[in-house]
Amino acid sequence: MWIGAVVAALLYSQALQEVAKTPAAQETPTTSLAEQTTPAEQAAEAALQAAKAAQTAAQAAQKAVELMEKTHGPAQAQAQAAAAAEAPPPSPWTTSANLNLIFLSGNSSSITLNGKVAVTYKTENWIFGGQIYGAYGRARLEKNERYTDIALQGGVDLRVDRRFVSMLSGYVLGGVDFDHIKSIESRPFAELGVGVTWLDNKVDSAQKTLLTTDFGLRYAYEARFRYYPTDAEIPLLDPADVPTEPRNLPNVDILAPRAAVAFRYMLTDGIGFGEDLEVLLNVLEVKRFWLNSTTKISVRLTNIFSVSTALTFKYDSQPAGDAKKLDTILALGLDAVF
Repeated sequence: MWIGAVVAALLYSQALQEVAKTPAAQETPTTSLAEQTTPAEQAAEAALQAAKAAQTAAQAAQKAVELMEKTHGPAQAQAQAAAAAEAPPPSPWTTSANLNLIFLSGNSSSITLNGKVAVTYKTENWIFGGQIYGAYGRARLEKNERYTDIALQGGVDLRVDRRFVSMLSGYVLGGVDFDHIKSIESRPFAELGVGVTWLDNKVDSAQKTLLTTDFGLRYAYEARFRYYPTDAEIPLLDPADVPTEPRNLPNVDILAPRAAVAFRYMLTDGIGFGEDLEVLLNVLEVKRFWLNSTTKISVRLTNIFSVSTALTFKYDSQPAGDAKKLDTILALGLDAVF
């Protein structure tokens, strides 16, 4: 890049020599300034200007090289972003599964299994989702040969959301569940409502923060049936007197406004926190309401699998029969997302 400057300098030196050889250079100093400016001197001046221009161009080229070196990193990042943009879009399907198993032996024998599978399909304006879940458990004391069911529940539900804007959507929810331990034979339900997304922040493809709420109206029909006797019906000294026939209970209609909150937060890379809370108030029965809460912490093992710990509270102010009002579940499980 300095070749132009060298050539210009040689031309300037040759021009000076030509000027010295000309007769005009030997004239007396009384000659006017206009007469002293010969074609050779003009050529020399042009060569000097060319040398300066070549030097300026060389400096500019050097600065361009330095600037290119400084911006190489961002340019590479832009190239990677362009390559990512050309990659195929993510699948609209999402499948998740959760499995928890508790097994005890020794003075007592117990096994409890619960799990859930959920599938979601998303488009620009629609979200279709469904899930199936259940729990089963049996236990007995070592001295007792008879096992007793300690968990027998499950359900399935389907949900369709229609997005009006990015923050607001309407939804339809329907399904059926049961809980034989709490004397609920079946409970079909349907719900209409509005969903609001308050926060939805993502880092790359990972969910950083998510906060959503649901406000809806639910109708359910609770068919009750006592599958297991209460403590008052079991004579401790004479197990043969335990009634073997279940007992019918009055069925219940439910019309309840429902409010729900779902919160997700990524504590660190691979560790997430979640909270699901819902409240229902039955307007057909005085003072009956439900409060359900699930708090969960998960640790990612791979891109698919993670382990989780969840604490669940389920409160029913007026349960069927003589069932307890509050159920508490502490579970350690394995999660998978596909």
